[in-house]
Amino acid sequence: MDRGDTLSGAAFSAVLRSAVVFVVLLSAFGLATLRYFDRNLMGELSEDVRERWDIMAADYRNEGFAHVERLIANSQHLSTSGKRVIGLFNADGTWIAGTVLTPPRDMGLKRGTLDISSTDRPTDTSVGYLYMCAAIGNHLLVVGHRLDAVVRARYAVLRTLAITGFLVVLSMLAFGYVLSRRSLGKLQHIERVLESVSDGDIDARIAGSPDNDQVDRIGSRMNAHLDTLSRLMATTRGTAAAIAHDLKSPLARAYMGLGRALDRIEAGQDARAELADVEVEMEQMRRMFDTYLNLARIEAGANEAQFSKFDLGALLKELADSYQPVAEDAGQYLDCECPGGQEFTITGNEAMLQQLIVNLLENAITHGSEGNRIRLRLERRTGTVQLSVSDSGPGIPAAERAAVFEPFYRLDSSRSKSGSGLGLALVRAIAEQHGAKITLADNATGLRVEVVFPVVSA
Repeated sequence: MDRGDTLSGAAFSAVLRSAVVFVVLLSAFGLATLRYFDRNLMGELSEDVRERWDIMAADYRNEGFAHVERLIANSQHLSTSGKRVIGLFNADGTWIAGTVLTPPRDMGLKRGTLDISSTDRPTDTSVGYLYMCAAIGNHLLVVGHRLDAVVRARYAVLRTLAITGFLVVLSMLAFGYVLSRRSLGKLQHIERVLESVSDGDIDARIAGSPDNDQVDRIGSRMNAHLDTLSRLMATTRGTAAAIAHDLKSPLARAYMGLGRALDRIEAGQDARAELADVEVEMEQMRRMFDTYLNLARIEAGANEAQFSKFDLGALLKELADSYQPVAEDAGQYLDCECPGGQEFTITGNEAMLQQLIVNLLENAITHGSEGNRIRLRLERRTGTVQLSVSDSGPGIPAAERAAVFEPFYRLDSSRSKSGSGLGLALVRAIAEQHGAKITLADNATGLRVEVVFPVVSA
């Protein structure tokens, strides 16, 4: 697996961007933290320096100059490690006592460097002082404190933030690398499966994983499309074979009829009967092709723009009236149950739904024997309108009910009966185009076809 592909993966890129954002936020947080510590520590040191200067100034006023001079000279603990410093000077800046050798230029509470005696001077001279320089009587008093605590606090904060940031970013990048590597592996698996399919292995499928992440969901969707593609390819092969089989007989009969007509014409006899037989065979083939083209147009959604609201109950009654004589001629009975006073308005293509009902009626009449009872029923249920066509004919075995909706599929494998095998395929295509659900069920004796349509919203 190419490491470059892994690092350029979406998961690693997303984590990398998150890491950059984290570093920016951590830097902002660190800056705010440093300012907070600076402000608080400098406030505490300022109070300490002011308080010590005030104490010395009070002693100067109350006890006099000599007392303060002795106090400074004898108070070596004030300058332990050079952190606390003090200096007493004449008004002209001449040193009198203390660890500060030269008075600073600026008066008041300031931050800067001080000239410290060599015995009290720290090794690291880069650290400054916070000091208070002001006059007491005819003298100058300097009290200061080294800023070690501020520097240590800064260093501790920076070190903590740096280590934390490094560990977090490293963990994020490692996690992103693992995710990207895993996603890349899945994508490469998808690529291999698609290559297998393109090479002719239509049964190849993408293996899922327990992660159920976006790549897995995409793989699942692709498997569904591959299943559809496999089914369509199988249907296409079956359709081609079925068309060839169904055309073989009428073409052979038409060829033989044309031969007989030619013989009669050559013999000077009337060949109209033979040509009429050829015309019948050619018409049968034309109807089969028209039906198949109609099926293709419906599956492509070509008629969806012609949808409108109409009363399915009125259409059902009209067709029942038209087919009752046809059923009676075949020695069968056709009843229609469509409750009055109810509205059966749906949205759809009325011509297509007429074709759906006609196909179901003709199937019931064609495959039913004398005495067959056919019932058309329409009823309104919660959120749906249900159309059912039931008969007392031979029915369809449960194992073959899904297959009968495929184009050119016939229960009569010898294909000895008339028909194209497209009737129920056309019914399913029309139902799906209207968002309806179609099911086949037992009718005690015979078959019941149920088509459930969604109700038009008011």
